[in-house]
Amino acid sequence: MKAREPIGASSSTQPPDATDPYSENIVAAATPAGRGAVKVIRVSGPSSRNLVGRRLPPSRRRPWKPRHSSLTDFLDRDGNRIDQVLVTFYAAPASYTGEDVVEISCHGSPAIEAQIVDGLLAEGARLAEPGEFTLRAFLNGKMDLAQAEAVRDLIRSQTAHQARIARDQLDGKLSRVLRSVKERLVRVISHMETGLEFVEDPVEPDSRDKLLRDLRRIAGRIGELEESFRVGRVLRDGFVATIAGRPNSGKSSIFNALCRNERAIVSSVAGTTRDAIDQTVDLEGIPMQLVDTAGIRKARSPVERLGVRKSLDYVGASDLTLFVVDRSRDFSTEDARIWTELKDTLYLLVVNKIDLEAAVRIPSELESGARSRSDVSALTGQGLDTLRGAIREAVAPDSDWERERVVVTEVRHQECLQRARQRLGAGMDAYRDGLSEEFPLYHLRGALAELGGVTGETTVEDLLGQIFSSFCIGK
Repeated sequence: MKAREPIGASSSTQPPDATDPYSENIVAAATPAGRGAVKVIRVSGPSSRNLVGRRLPPSRRRPWKPRHSSLTDFLDRDGNRIDQVLVTFYAAPASYTGEDVVEISCHGSPAIEAQIVDGLLAEGARLAEPGEFTLRAFLNGKMDLAQAEAVRDLIRSQTAHQARIARDQLDGKLSRVLRSVKERLVRVISHMETGLEFVEDPVEPDSRDKLLRDLRRIAGRIGELEESFRVGRVLRDGFVATIAGRPNSGKSSIFNALCRNERAIVSSVAGTTRDAIDQTVDLEGIPMQLVDTAGIRKARSPVERLGVRKSLDYVGASDLTLFVVDRSRDFSTEDARIWTELKDTLYLLVVNKIDLEAAVRIPSELESGARSRSDVSALTGQGLDTLRGAIREAVAPDSDWERERVVVTEVRHQECLQRARQRLGAGMDAYRDGLSEEFPLYHLRGALAELGGVTGETTVEDLLGQIFSSFCIGK
């Protein structure tokens, strides 16, 4: 989608256009609901400066110096002071939205915030829709769509690594890589179009080979970006890891040790855990929902049977399973049954109670099928750091998430890249088969459009509404 001219660039003296929703002045609190030291209320639009000024003392209505704050009173309709506030003006286009923006910092009472917002609504503003400030920033060319989505991810980030990845995308890291890929694809398309226009000068075989090599390199780069989503999804949304094993193997002790608190009841009596217990853990920057389940064995009561069934359901739905085996006991039919349930899934073998004498003999096929093996003692803490590293490596192998590389975190981006790669492949097949340039060009232009969809250059209005409705109000 083409960026609009900055809406507020010369707007202070222009009346709003009632037919254009983006000519309206919008207002919303930019800080969370509830009490706090300070509240910030944001106003954006062509008349935002005059609109706010009408609620300030006459001596404070002019002049407005951009990016300078003024301490003043905010008044009600009768001229009575509601609160002493700090008012900051950002002139278009040098503002978050690209329009004239005014930010009002007041004391953190919800009642004061409500009175100020109501006063601005009375002056002609309207409440902003979720994400509308960022939507206007996108439409005014202040950021592309991938950067706008990164704003939402940055706000929602729970760990330092999530915040870092969102900041990288907000800074345009993914956009710059895509721009480079698109420029290379445009060069190939331009060359083909030249051959189509000047049919009397056919493309030489060596030129065709070179163009195919260029297309293969472009497809390879797109494939790398698409593949990064496997790690990017985990980094953004986290993952679910379920601890499974037979009763009294030490599952709850391992759960408590990884959570670093006594979340689950630990007892020498087998079958203490009857229901699943979960807790979110920050695993070196990755949010992990860790689930402790009931011991899996031939149940002796209806309640225990239900718990075992739920344990197996969790194993089937998890991203990763920690299969706990008791080192001090023989490998049993119950252990074998658990392995049968998870052998086709991603699992780690965790051999617990290494502080006790070894008795278990683990089948070689079980150990070879595991992503890794960790020998631990939940009682002493030995081996638990190694286990944490093994979990992280299983969901983000080769420490891809630590490298200085672009990581795709949005399903929408991954789908655009997938379609671009498929269209590129169809174009290469057509060109390799010697078809006229118009056939591969059809697919290559489609691939270019799909790449543009990531940054919003080819995005329809319905998709914009879906994306920005997931933002918080005030952003």
